Amino acid sequence: MHQEYDDHSGDHSTSSEEGIQIKKFLKRELVHVSPETSIREAAALMHKNNVSSVVVMKNDIILGILTDSDLRRLVAENFDLNKSVREFLKLELTERRPLVTVESNENILAVLSKMLENRIKHTIVMEGGKPKGVITLGDIAYDLGPFYIKYIIKLHHTKDVEEIKKSLEEFNNAIKHQALRLIAESKDINPNFFFEAISYVVDSAAKSLTRIIGEVPEGLVYAATGSWGRREQFLLTDRDTLAIYSSESSESSEDLEDLEFFMEELEFRTYVEDLEDCMDEVGFPPCPHGYTARRYIFPEDFLKNLISEWAKEPEANAVDISIIADARAVLGDSTILERIKETLAERSHKDRFLIRHSMMYKPALNVLGRLVKSFNFKSGAIAPIEYPIRALSITNGITHPLSTYGRIKALEQKGILSHELASELLYSYDIIMKQKISLQIKAKSELDTSELTPIERNMLENALKTVRKFQDYVERNYI
Repeated sequence: MHQEYDDHSGDHSTSSEEGIQIKKFLKRELVHVSPETSIREAAALMHKNNVSSVVVMKNDIILGILTDSDLRRLVAENFDLNKSVREFLKLELTERRPLVTVESNENILAVLSKMLENRIKHTIVMEGGKPKGVITLGDIAYDLGPFYIKYIIKLHHTKDVEEIKKSLEEFNNAIKHQALRLIAESKDINPNFFFEAISYVVDSAAKSLTRIIGEVPEGLVYAATGSWGRREQFLLTDRDTLAIYSSESSESSEDLEDLEFFMEELEFRTYVEDLEDCMDEVGFPPCPHGYTARRYIFPEDFLKNLISEWAKEPEANAVDISIIADARAVLGDSTILERIKETLAERSHKDRFLIRHSMMYKPALNVLGRLVKSFNFKSGAIAPIEYPIRALSITNGITHPLSTYGRIKALEQKGILSHELASELLYSYDIIMKQKISLQIKAKSELDTSELTPIERNMLENALKTVRKFQDYVERNYI
């Protein structure tokens, strides 16, 4: 029996929002002004304190609130910003806009409902009859959304390499802690959530680096590949990267044009080298086998020709082909990479040799279909499904999506895989990925099956039986 695979996303947090008091979401000290303060001065105070509102008070009594939305409206209406905030409050009264406050011990969902009902983005939190702070919809979304969003926001505001490094370290520890907690509490782990978190945060780190070393030169694409490219990485173990720059082959041999091409190429290579150095510094180590943009940087036309050569001997060039197939643009001109992928799909169309080579790794089952006692998890569980799925995708013109989950669904849509087999594969791959996460948390690459519970062992064994069934199907139909 197999289960229909349900691809859930989002944070599988164990803590319910029910019972959480709004005061836990307060992040800043109250910023307030008197009604005599000019609107211009109030705006300057908001900018100085990096807040989106100020509370208007007199003798500890709240008179109202001035928000960034109010300021935009006043500017659009040519309101005199040198007038006092009191004049703004009079305007609010004529428009019958009630002041909405909440108590600090109110439930977060009740507060959210009240804000949505009154169509407001800010509300004043009261405690003991006095204002304690202001809560915004952004504050609530920041905490109730997927936990990794806060790290993306942090990275967006970083100013140097050290800040980026610190944010990534905090994130790496947080995601490891979250996975450990779910395992300890015997909670179900959603691999897609963790993979999504890793890829989006690391993508944001790379984008943050461009604020330090400069924007990507026009005509260059910097891509993630391997598990980062497929959005299937757990923890910042190592990175595989690729860089391609546009190049128009010139038949002219004029010295000036040769010099211009050389200077442009030097600019691309220097930028990529600086970016790779920064990635090292922030704590995302390079692939130990050297599969990074330091080596894998190509002019577009040259790479297209190279792919044509690789396609003549796909088995000998399978690694290079997989690097292109798994590449995902992170920085720069993504259309360059798309053209390269189209070339790869054209040259690899229905290539049985590439598919055959992808089957070199077999699931870690003995002749009786039982799990072997101990095995390298990547070669005995991950590669036997990921590699043939990638090869089938390449040879059938599927350049997107890149994840193994997505590729299985795309192969089903193309009729390469039946609905039943695709569903079994998705369910089995989910089990394999959960085990991968469990192993990587322990910094292990070998799985000792005696350490699994009987249920875990049975589930993994059945998952690998499905992988063997899939490989048999591929051998019968595509080799």
